[in-house]
Amino acid sequence: MKWTTANIKHANYTEKHELYVGTHTGSFKYLVPASEKSPHGQSNLSDIGALGKDSRVTSLAFGNEDQTDILLGRAKTEVELHSFSDGRRSKKTVFFNAAPIVGLARYNDKLIAGIGNGQIQSLELQAEKKSEPVVIATGNQMDNLRQCAQVRSIVATGGKERQNNLKVYDLSSDGKQIFSSKNLPNDYLQLEVPVWDCDVGFVDGPSVLATCSRTGYVRLYDTRKQRRPIACFASDEHGMSFTALVARGNFIYTGTSMGALKAFDTRRMNTHVHTYKGFTGGISDLHLDTTGSYLSSASLDRYVRIHDAESTVLLYQCYVKSKATKIIIRQLESERKIIEQPEGDAELEVVSNVRQIKSISATPVDNEYEEMFDQMPTVNDSDDDSEGTEVAAIKQSKDKLKRKSAITSLKSKKRKGVQN
Repeated sequence: MKWTTANIKHANYTEKHELYVGTHTGSFKYLVPASEKSPHGQSNLSDIGALGKDSRVTSLAFGNEDQTDILLGRAKTEVELHSFSDGRRSKKTVFFNAAPIVGLARYNDKLIAGIGNGQIQSLELQAEKKSEPVVIATGNQMDNLRQCAQVRSIVATGGKERQNNLKVYDLSSDGKQIFSSKNLPNDYLQLEVPVWDCDVGFVDGPSVLATCSRTGYVRLYDTRKQRRPIACFASDEHGMSFTALVARGNFIYTGTSMGALKAFDTRRMNTHVHTYKGFTGGISDLHLDTTGSYLSSASLDRYVRIHDAESTVLLYQCYVKSKATKIIIRQLESERKIIEQPEGDAELEVVSNVRQIKSISATPVDNEYEEMFDQMPTVNDSDDDSEGTEVAAIKQSKDKLKRKSAITSLKSKKRKGVQN
């Protein structure tokens, strides 16, 4: 698909998704691409009039496994907890001691925040009295904090320079550090390789992690094997700067400051395997749906997009009026409560489809031969599951046409015999 600035929705995009978008101005937008009437309609979930200085959204994450709670952090000490359940929404505000909030997580009714100064702060959400947060020092700078979806007690942090590289902490052990990455060996000039883990992602578990850097590298770590990366991609392009990352299965999806979205295969990291088009500004955030088939992105060109992760087709694009900084995607609540169809009803539906196909594909016959056709044995009258009901119906129609042609030919020969 060619580059366009229009709001678009691909005809084949039928998934029931909804988007939550944070912007540079601080607005928190809600979009429903699955809507038939207004797939590009937007509603604001935050009070724009109450937004002050440094209100831009710097962190957006789900607060539970059911994805009914959303954690929103800003460039100041304020964190918002939005709860969406049974069609009702509630909001709670929590304040930390420092800013900006660069990452959020929730574990055992505690709100975990990654702060730009390198601290991990923890607050009790149900505390009766206001208390000071528990602080874990990770370094002097932090760019991102991510929570493992499979083991929610594990969080990872990353930042600029060697002392702020990738680290993994176990919140169930009072924030004990369980892993710290080690830089690559010095280059051929014996100079230290620059480190800047600006974004971190877990790859289907707590042991394998991926990082991307503003200096142009993507690295893959396995905490069970070694501290240094087990696979690495380093760009030779001048000015290549990665800004966002999300990983799932064998693929790592990365966005750059120049508006390039690329996918890497963890089994061969020497080059990218997919490129996604349609961007005119730097990519600020990426997020995958629960199936891993749809890749949502927020861009500084004021658009949010959804791509097919496998085919790279641009399925959805919407202008959100402000620079989009964070995005998350989830299934509509009604779609998450789908009840499987009983087997009996499924069989009845198949029988109904077979009858409909037979009625459509049946060939009309002359009244003179109708009685003769009814008395003849039917070939392939039963359904063949291996070939499908539609193929069986077509074969049945062809057989009837052949029999009609044979009878017509026989009658013509008899008429010639009588005339002779």
